[in-house]
Amino acid sequence: MNTVYTNIKNGDAMKTTFKITTILINAILLLLRIALLLKKNEVLETLSKLDTFKNGLQHNKSQTSLQKYAVLACCWCFLIPVTIIIITTAEILANTDKYPTVHLPVGQNSTWDQKLHFFIYIAGHSTIYMMHFLAFPGLMIILLSFIYLSFVKTFQKHLEAVRIRLLKRFSKEEISKALSIFTVVKKIHLDIEKSVQLFSFLAYVLIFSNILQMISGIVTSFMSDKGMIQVMYTYVTLGMTIVWFIVLTLCGTQVGNTELFVKNLSQDVITKNFGEEVDGFKKLVYMNLFNACANFELKFTGCGMFVVDKKLFLTVTGIMVTYGVLFATEVSKM
Repeated sequence: MNTVYTNIKNGDAMKTTFKITTILINAILLLLRIALLLKKNEVLETLSKLDTFKNGLQHNKSQTSLQKYAVLACCWCFLIPVTIIIITTAEILANTDKYPTVHLPVGQNSTWDQKLHFFIYIAGHSTIYMMHFLAFPGLMIILLSFIYLSFVKTFQKHLEAVRIRLLKRFSKEEISKALSIFTVVKKIHLDIEKSVQLFSFLAYVLIFSNILQMISGIVTSFMSDKGMIQVMYTYVTLGMTIVWFIVLTLCGTQVGNTELFVKNLSQDVITKNFGEEVDGFKKLVYMNLFNACANFELKFTGCGMFVVDKKLFLTVTGIMVTYGVLFATEVSKM
């Protein structure tokens, strides 16, 4: 609450857009925390089903690599805020006169106790701010990206195994196994949508709000006199937000590749088996497989309001450019 109050009441440089987006961002972060508490069992169950689906594979190097990347990304989510905390705390301690909003009497004649209290106050406030605005959203983006990629990579491995088996032995048993995998995949995909689509929606709204806030802060020269503090809290936050947007969108888009893989699978089976003498029943079984493959459509959404695909890049970029130009024009007239 202190962070919200400070952001809203921090002088005339705080324009209306900055205030609105600050309130909106904090509201979204609160909703994310509430949603995570309410839906944690569903998310854990989905992760458990993904793990069970993954265990059906003999070789799973891609999943191991994915887990390593996820752990590394989580470390970066904490390392970057800690770096910002250290730099900004040192900057404020070294130049207390440049930051009049800090109402603590610390100067050259201050005692060590006063300096220690001042350090604890600044470091504590910066830590809460960074964990609230950067670390927690970053971890949510990693969770969503991991679920999306884990589902896609595991499904692709299963499809590769199905393709090899069907090309070697086109039989009723192999087709039955393939269709059972498709059924499991559809159920897992539905579980993922039910458990994390709200998080995806809130994550994109948060990203959009963060970008709006950073643009309004840059255009209105918010904290322009603060030097290093502006760089750390404005430009670094903007950079991380853009990275969140790119990573989450690219991970969600990967599910479209599985649809193409399934269609290629059906075509390979056609090419391999249509030249052979087959009875009517086998043709009928094959047609069932072909229809199941042709109608296989997977996509991740944000509460059904939008699809997580590459079109989001164009949509969001267009909105940001339009808003930035209009906002800069209006500010220049003031």
